[in-house]
Amino acid sequence: MGLAYIGKVIEVIPIEGADRIESLKVVCGSGGLWRGSAQKGQFAIGDLCEVYLQDTLLPQEERFAFMEKHKWRVRMMRFKGTPSEVLIMPPLEHTFKDIGLDITGLRGVTKYEKPMPANMSGDTLGWFPTFIPKTDEPNFQSVPAMVQWLRGKPFYSTVKADGSSATVYKHQGHFGCCSRNLELKDTPGNAVWQIAREYELADAIPDGIAIQFEVAGPGIQGNPLGLKKVEPRLFNVYDIEGHRYLGIDALTIWKDTLPMVDLIERNRPFDFGSDEDLRKYAEGLYPNGKPREGVVIRPMEEARMDTGERVSFKVINLLYKE
Repeated sequence: MGLAYIGKVIEVIPIEGADRIESLKVVCGSGGLWRGSAQKGQFAIGDLCEVYLQDTLLPQEERFAFMEKHKWRVRMMRFKGTPSEVLIMPPLEHTFKDIGLDITGLRGVTKYEKPMPANMSGDTLGWFPTFIPKTDEPNFQSVPAMVQWLRGKPFYSTVKADGSSATVYKHQGHFGCCSRNLELKDTPGNAVWQIAREYELADAIPDGIAIQFEVAGPGIQGNPLGLKKVEPRLFNVYDIEGHRYLGIDALTIWKDTLPMVDLIERNRPFDFGSDEDLRKYAEGLYPNGKPREGVVIRPMEEARMDTGERVSFKVINLLYKE
């Protein structure tokens, strides 16, 4: 998934109470369908544009100077109640006609990565295992075909806990603990290994299984859940030998071993009428009363698209602030 695409404006929407800007709906081919804003009159329906997605780090160039106050990072939010999910810019080259063209490398943009909490770092054994998928849910706007596939089918949804993801696994007799990108040595103070010991995961996990969970609490991403100590929130169980995720039934079985992410509902038909209905669905609060980061939606029965992608996506709460 790229960070920047050539898009086309397909709708121009007034923003109530805004004198200088208006909302745009843009389509980016395989890059998805998004809402952003621009100066009034800058774009018309059918115009091409450059679209920079969430968590893109922009080059510190004059054309992006207005983003310096945002530390050059594209973020999702609401402006006067209207979704603002991407940065929309006029194209530099007017020869580009391919809607959906990935211009990530051409524009020199990179992806923002949350800083690694001190208690999640430490000595490493190596890179993240290649036989386990990394944790990275796509935004629903980037996978419209997946959203359409799910329509009418039963789904379940969970709260997206804002922390730092971890993977613990057992494979061919080896027990391993990983951060998002690295396998970690068992060093004093490392939160993943502490959780593994506290919940006796070396004994609980059978060979050939990986579990993935969010590590949340003091010292991790500002602790938006307001936890008093570092805790896990399980969200994936993966069959390494079968190359497949195990679904909601496996999660609910495992919650007796490891706390699971909060379940919102299950077995409801996916009947959202619009993208805005999905955005509103993501709004809500953590138990401490602070806005939650969003939700994750999956079918009741694990499924993959024809492309091989797992049917699973996140919906970010546009009212959430890091």
